[in-house]
Order: sequence, then structure tokens, then C-alpha cells
Amino acid sequence: MKHFIIILITYSALISVIILLYIAITPILSKRYSAKSLYYSWLIIVIGLIVPYWPKINIPAVDIKVKAPAEAVLTKSLLTVPTKTAYTVTQVGNSTPLNNTDLRPALTNIQWWQFIAIIWVTGMIVFLFIHCLKHYRLVKMADRWSEDIKDDQVLALMESIKEDLGISGHISLHLCPNIGSPMMIGVFKPRILLPVVAISQGELRFILKHELVHYKRKDLWYKYLLLLATAFHWFNPVIYLMVRVVNVQCELSCDAEIVRNSNKNTRYQYCETIAGLLENQSKIKTALSTNFYGGKSGMKNRFMSIMDTRKKRVGLFIICATLIITTGVGIVCATVSSDSTTRGLPDNVNLDVDIKIAGNNITPENYGTSVCYVDARPQLEFFIEGEDIAQIEVSCQNEYVYAVDWTKTQHEKYWNIDYYQTYDKETQTCTFYPERLYDKTMKFQFNEGFKDYGDIWYRWTAWNLNQWATEDNYSHIVGYGIEPKIELSDDMTEEQKLMLTAGEDGSGVTNIGHICLDGCPEELTWDRITIKIMDRDGNSVTKYINVEIINNEYDQTVVTASLEN
Repeated sequence: MKHFIIILITYSALISVIILLYIAITPILSKRYSAKSLYYSWLIIVIGLIVPYWPKINIPAVDIKVKAPAEAVLTKSLLTVPTKTAYTVTQVGNSTPLNNTDLRPALTNIQWWQFIAIIWVTGMIVFLFIHCLKHYRLVKMADRWSEDIKDDQVLALMESIKEDLGISGHISLHLCPNIGSPMMIGVFKPRILLPVVAISQGELRFILKHELVHYKRKDLWYKYLLLLATAFHWFNPVIYLMVRVVNVQCELSCDAEIVRNSNKNTRYQYCETIAGLLENQSKIKTALSTNFYGGKSGMKNRFMSIMDTRKKRVGLFIICATLIITTGVGIVCATVSSDSTTRGLPDNVNLDVDIKIAGNNITPENYGTSVCYVDARPQLEFFIEGEDIAQIEVSCQNEYVYAVDWTKTQHEKYWNIDYYQTYDKETQTCTFYPERLYDKTMKFQFNEGFKDYGDIWYRWTAWNLNQWATEDNYSHIVGYGIEPKIELSDDMTEEQKLMLTAGEDGSGVTNIGHICLDGCPEELTWDRITIKIMDRDGNSVTKYINVEIINNEYDQTVVTASLEN
């Protein structure tokens, strides 16, 4: 999507230059080339504005879930609680304070292109809604107030014109008192609306032929494409200027078809027919209907075009040139975007970075790109090393992340234990504030010359899963809240209870204290960690760690994680 937004903006800007140049030379071209060729050359640009042959939208990869091996055994939890002398642990706030922080990382994690994408989609929807609503009101008005024309002479005249133009489809004819000039609406059920004004037989012939020429050339379809192109580029004022020019060219080419091979007297009568509608111009117009009267502005040029009897060229050169230029702009945009990607504007440049995942049953020398281990309280630790890294941003989709920063170069929350927990010596109570430590995203920035990247340990924790497991008196933890239940003595301390839920009951039963995932919400059993790394030259790379939590055949809680490039 980021690539699409970049290309959309770039293409819209470049094609605007082409549009402005084309508009500037149109008066010159109109002296040598037919209005029809100019009209259809614009169609190429309109289609180019719609058909996304240039963008590339990346679809996120599908996570592949891997089952844990049967031989996984219970080992010590990966995450160690900061050392403090405390006999009673008091936890303030459950999931509520942590959930209150969900909006903050979500907002700070929005990239510039995501913000622009939201604005673009919203503007496009609003634009289409307004125009569709306006056209819908016109159609409903026509349905309510228009009357079928049953005059045999008028119907015969229309059939005669249809036969001359080679039109066989059914087109209904109606009188509508709410319009001031003739128009055609409807793509699948076309109908011509005539105003309730005095129209002579000769004028009626011109009017009907004008609208039927629009029908034969599929101009309503053209207008739909034009509307869609404008919706795609609603933010570009040049596109609205193009729409006006295309509509004028549409009427000029239709006029040229009507007076083709006609003498000056016929052309003059046609101009009089158009001029006769000036006093009754319709205020009800939509982008999805034809309009016999195009407005006062440009009427002089329209009359001059009608009276022009000079032979014009077909304009195959203009059409081919427009096609080549429009396609060329798309290719240039794709090339520039591809070149920008290799220079680091989009993601996934081959930076000199190394991400290693740590399981709690392997040594640092054996850290790799995938792990699978038993952990009663699912945690995950990984390390990022490289050269000249300027910024590292880590975020996860469902759970939370934090870090241990031995370099003390980042935020205090990552290296000062007292920042996220307090200890009362008098009551010997340690109070932990999870909302101060855990977050869905974190961003580290490094000064030039920084080398100790390996001294920062990045950690993912299944906090939401743990909160779910402790609901209803630890009901989802084996050996505490569910069968087989361990009897708790009245004199048991809170610390002993916590040790029990962690599996330290001395019985040797390995699944005591593990989370039973039966009935667990699916989103709590997996996560996707996104790691974005940028160097000092602006190059960036994005990698992902996919995490899954399951119960193995021994009902132990198993963490499986793998690095996805």
C-alpha cells in the first residue's frame, strides 16, 4: 500500500504536467485535427488515471503455524523478574490500565503513508457519495415528474434518426418539467428527457440526434470513467480542469458528428437551436448525464467550431502520441519508485543487520532464527546487531514488548527497575505497574558511533494471555483453578501461591502451573512482531517474528517463534 500511495501521488503530479500542456495546445490542434480524435485522445489519459498498471500493492504474508515437538520439556522461564527483596507482590491494575495505553502506540505507529492513505480513501468515498447522491436525486425526480411522450409524429422522428445512426436499442423519450435543457440519463435503461418548452420540428430533430449520438458513442460510459478518474485523483485540482475540457470536447465532437457533410445553412440552424436553449438552461446537472446545453462559457468557440467547414485530419497521430506519453509516464513512475526502493525509501533493503531469537533452553552461541520451547508464562527474547543502525522500531500486533537496556542510552523505563515498580520497605511490598513497562511499540534511536547494539535485549511477553489465564481465580492454570486442583492452606503466603501457579509445587508433575488454552481467544495464541531497522543513510529493512503458543501432548505451554525476512 505504501508503494501504491507513492506512485499515486507521483503519477498524479507528472500526468498533471501532461494535462496542462495538452490543454494549452488544444486550440492549435483543433485547427488541424477533428474534435472526435481530440475527444478520444483524452479517453486514453482518463483510463491511464484509473487503471493501476503501475502500482504494486504488497500483501502481507500468511503466517504458517508450526506445532511444537513432543519432546519439549519444562525449563526455567525466560523472563526473570527484577531482583528486589519482597515477600508480597501487589499488582495494581489488571488489564484495564494497559488497555488504556493501546490507543497511544496505535497512533504513534501510524506512518505518513498510512495517514495519507486514510485521507485519500476517505476523500474518494465522500466524492463518489456526493456525486452518486446527486445523480440518484436526479433519477428519482425524473421517475416522479417525467411523462412518456406518446406523440406518434415525435416517436416516428426519433425512430427515423435511430435508423439513420444504426441504433437498434430501446431508448425511451420523456417530458420533464424540472429541467431546462435536453439530457440523457441511464446506462442500462437509457432515456432522453426533454424540457416542457416550445420546440419546432427542426429543432427537435437536432436535439434528438444530439442525444442519440451521445448514446451511440457510449458517452455515458465515458462519463462514468471520467468520474472514477476524478475520484481517484480528487486531491488534484488539475483533474477538475481536465474534466471541464473533456466535457467541452465531448459536446464539440458531438456537434461535429451532427453537422458532418452539412451546409452552412444547416449549421446555422443548429447554432440557433443551441442558442434558443440559453434562456432555459437547466440547473439540474450531474456528472453521469449528458447535457445538450454546455453553458455560456465557451459558447462562442462552440459556434465557431460548428460553422467551421474545413476538412480535419483523423488524428491517429494524436491518439498514438497520447497513448505513448501516458504509458511512458506510468513506466517512469514505476522506474523511479523501484529505484527509490533500492535506495531505501520503501522497506526491505539489504542492511547489514542480524536478528537472533533466544529460547530459554539454548546458549547465546546457538541463538538462531527459530525456537520452540516450553514456557509456563510465554515470553520471547531476541537480539538485534548490525553496523551504523540509526533507529530500531519494534511493535507487535496482539501482545506487548519491552526491553532491557544495559547501555542506559534509551528511555529510563528500559533500564531503571524503579521506574515501573516500587518497593515499600515498611510493608515489604513490591508494586508492579505493567502500563509503565509494557507497550505495543517501542522505538530506539542511536547516536553516531554507537556500537553496543547487542547489549539491548528485546522482549515480547504474552501479557494479555496471562491476564486471561488468571481470570476467575487462575481458572485456566493447571493445578490451581482447575482440576486437578491443589489444596491451598490458609497459612500459605501470596509468594507461595505465585510459586505454585508457576509450577514450583515439588510434586514433579510437569504441567502444574501451565496455561490450559482450551477456550482461549484465538488472537491470544499467536502474534506477529514487526521490526523496522533504519541506518544512517536512510536505508531501511523490515523483518517479522511470528509467534505461536500451544499446548503439547503433556498439556505444557509451548512457545514457537520463527524469523520471517
